[in-house]
Amino acid sequence: MSNAQQTVPQPLEAQLDMYGIKGTFLFTPLDTSSTGVKVTVNIESGLTKKFSILPTVGFEYHVHVKPVGPGGDCMETGGHLDPANIGMAKCDPTAPEKCQEGDLSGKHGNLKPTASGTIPEFSYVDNQLAFTGTDTTIAGRSVVLHNNGTRVACGNILPVHSSSSTSRTHSRSNLVLDDQNTKASLSLSNSQTNNGASADGRVSSNEVLWTIAGTLASGIVAAMLSF
Repeated sequence: MSNAQQTVPQPLEAQLDMYGIKGTFLFTPLDTSSTGVKVTVNIESGLTKKFSILPTVGFEYHVHVKPVGPGGDCMETGGHLDPANIGMAKCDPTAPEKCQEGDLSGKHGNLKPTASGTIPEFSYVDNQLAFTGTDTTIAGRSVVLHNNGTRVACGNILPVHSSSSTSRTHSRSNLVLDDQNTKASLSLSNSQTNNGASADGRVSSNEVLWTIAGTLASGIVAAMLSF
């Protein structure tokens, strides 16, 4: 191969499969340049109006700096990919160069819930996303889906033909609340997840609140009996 020839980067994808939310984010290079990516989003299930905390707003999604943690913990993904240090300023989709590289929903719109939870496949071009560069590449990072600040699903960004399916998708028992990055964490045990999940495997915000309330009530009763 001559020095004039360049290799086209390999397509990447993130597969999400948590709490009944199932979808794929495909990242395809436009050409041999290191930046400019076609993003194809396909949500098979889970993003229903009933599940959405703010149905008119929809679900935010971003590229986060780190891969998914052990056991599918979305907390381990860190904050948004932001090599230019844009910070927490609200993204203006008419000026994407002033947005965080990883703020996909800020630049291209939130995922709007549907009655069935399925969102038909759609695509767009993001000229900020990169396949190369230690600080800028999306490879090896993750896509995180948010429901009004709660990280409800995540998946690692890996080569499309990666042989390891277990490193792509995860089942987890942690819901992470954050204001774009992180404010707090709610950890649910496996037994709570099994008992509190809906028929399709999702855990609703009301069920999480009831779990917390029950735990607090038990502690108060135990304290009263100790006197």
